Formats: sequence, structure tokens, C-alpha cells
Amino acid sequence: MAFGRDTTAANIKPLEGAIVRRGTLGATTEAGELVTLQSDGFWDPTNTTAAQLTLAVAVQGGIAGDVVDLVVFGPVKCLIDATPAGLIYGSNTAGEPATTAGSKSTIAGYAESATVLFVQPRAVDLT
Repeated sequence: MAFGRDTTAANIKPLEGAIVRRGTLGATTEAGELVTLQSDGFWDPTNTTAAQLTLAVAVQGGIAGDVVDLVVFGPVKCLIDATPAGLIYGSNTAGEPATTAGSKSTIAGYAESATVLFVQPRAVDLT
């Protein structure tokens, strides 16, 4: 199996200690995707072709206007075959995590286990 996002919606779960907030989607989003707060106040799938200062994991999928749970900090089960302690980045593919940085480096957090992302976002490259 190769590293990636778990695409089975029923598997996406915040774990003990996760900080979960509600947010309104601005675009179609799948459970487990990385999302970013936009200047219009909506959360869209993360795309690091531009610098991202906010990042969360959508616990549920939905369409524009849907209100969903978002893990903004802490552990969430949403990965497949990650290397524990490895950094997880936002990628240039909207919503998808990566083990290498996209055009503008945004760290989503780190792999706590093969299936758990500890969400701890930080922008590295703002240019």
C-alpha cells in the first residue's frame, strides 16, 4: 500500500484530545481531506500553490454551504501507510496530504502512526 488519504468516509475519526470546530464548506469536500479557511469565511480543500495559514481535516464530506466538523488541532484518523514521526504537508492537489512540500510549504502536522495525522499546521514558505 502507498501513502495517502483514507478515502473511506466511515474511517475518518477525531481521536481523544483533538480540537474539533464546525466550519462551512465553500466547495465540494470529501471526508479526510485537508481544508483551508478562505477570505470569504468558507473552508475549501487545501491547495498549496498559494501560501496557506490555516489548515484542518474535514471529518465529514459535503458540498458548498454544508456545515461540517473540522479537526483544527490534534489527532485524527485519516491516513494510509504513513511513516510514524514523518511530516505531512499540504500538496498542490486540492485536499490531499503529501510527504513532501507543495509549491508553498505548508505543514499539516506529523504522522503519529500509519493511520493517524496529528494536525499541527504551520506555514513554512509564505513567498
